[in-house]
Amino acid sequence: MANYRTLPWRTRLFALLNTPSNYLPQAPSFVLKAVQKTGVHPTVGKMLFGHSEEMARITHETVSCSAKDVTVRCYYPTLGTDLPVILFFHAGGWVIGNLETHDALCRRIAKQTGRLVIAVDYALAPWIKYPVPVQQAEAVLAWIKEKGSTIHANAKKIMVMGDSAGGNLSAVLALKYRQDIEGQVLIYPVLDATLSRDSVKEHENAPVLTHKVMQFFVDCYARTPADIYEPDFSPLFAEDVRQLPPCLMITGDYDILRDDGFAYVQKLRQAGNEVQHEHYPDIHGFISMPNICGSTEQAMNEVVRFVRARA
Repeated sequence: MANYRTLPWRTRLFALLNTPSNYLPQAPSFVLKAVQKTGVHPTVGKMLFGHSEEMARITHETVSCSAKDVTVRCYYPTLGTDLPVILFFHAGGWVIGNLETHDALCRRIAKQTGRLVIAVDYALAPWIKYPVPVQQAEAVLAWIKEKGSTIHANAKKIMVMGDSAGGNLSAVLALKYRQDIEGQVLIYPVLDATLSRDSVKEHENAPVLTHKVMQFFVDCYARTPADIYEPDFSPLFAEDVRQLPPCLMITGDYDILRDDGFAYVQKLRQAGNEVQHEHYPDIHGFISMPNICGSTEQAMNEVVRFVRARA
């Protein structure tokens, strides 16, 4: 932690307590499966993720997908109809994380933006691999467009948002369905699965997400080594990035994925896209942890401002 002395004491303490996650690559299958299904204890959740906002309504739906049906959780901030949508994908390296780990964040986003947040419980690796989560994301997008009025959603106002691996899926959808998406919020996303950028070396043993753990995630998600070079896996390798939805990129300085974000911002801007880049002196995962990290509130304010500008 010597390189992270400028971080608040509570962030450094959390990072030290989080070191057991470095053993995830060696965990037996039954342990990994248990981690994937684990919810969040209310006390721990409040301590890490902050206050849980009340919603007007929360529903669960099953969306048909040829690869594997997928569950979504819909967060309604009001009982209104024709609500603009945020299609949200959670973090976890395509291997861990679930609806419960991001429940507080999704509630906060819905409450502060006034949008219907639809969180996707996509299938997790290594038992389900690429490109199934991409196919599930596509199926949910198609479902919203088809069932918009039924679920009180405005199918013409859909924004994608996600953190880390969820940011990856959001970027992929924005590339493939740019005509159907009005904005993309990419929060410290995985964009280059070769893990060859300078920030990976600089912060190899960074808090929360180390190079070793991220490599484990990539290896779990990929079917073959060639997969990581496909744009649906590594959006930075996409050739055509013209006329993409406006993008808000959020990055953290003490994060191995920092340079993924910087490179994508440069690529999108060079292609003439509207891009807002907000960079913070914080660790991977900070958007979810208002009681642990110093930049959460400021970053959330930027997310809300970006989303509301497209209301």
